[in-house]
Amino acid sequence: MTPMAEPTEPSTTAWQRFLINLIGLVGLVYGGLAIVYYLLEVSALSFAAAPYGWLRLEGATRFLPPALVFVVCFVIVWAIERRANQSAAR
Repeated sequence: MTPMAEPTEPSTTAWQRFLINLIGLVGLVYGGLAIVYYLLEVSALSFAAAPYGWLRLEGATRFLPPALVFVVCFVIVWAIERRANQSAAR
């Protein structure tokens, strides 16, 4: 008879997981979808680029704000995950 393995505790709490998912969703919608909107000019995705309209950027510079949102959101998510994993290791 083999001993049963003890269940492992998740390294993140429910609140951290919710925060990670929410920040990731913001990054995907207002970063990723806005970039897709600028690349393909799909009118159904215009809501994703609406926050950047007041900047009145043209050409390649219009990709900069959504790219920054995308990168910053995922850096924040990475930092939350890393902090959770470090605190679980202690």
